Amino acid sequence: MSYVKYFLGAAWWRLRAGWWYLTLGLRLFFAVGLDQDFDPAKDEVGKRFRCPYRRNYRRYLNKPVGR
Repeated sequence: MSYVKYFLGAAWWRLRAGWWYLTLGLRLFFAVGLDQDFDPAKDEVGKRFRCPYRRNYRRYLNKPVGR
């Protein structure tokens, strides 16, 4: 049963992450929010373009949960 939960969780995470990256692409295409003055030396620029969802499905196989 843990493998079923793992694969369902992985599929759900990939759907959510795929949707997030699609909306990121649309935001970049239409340049929504890019009119801000941000410092490229800060790390927050990298965080803005990284999927924010945690991979919680890994707990079913006792693997470390992270990004």
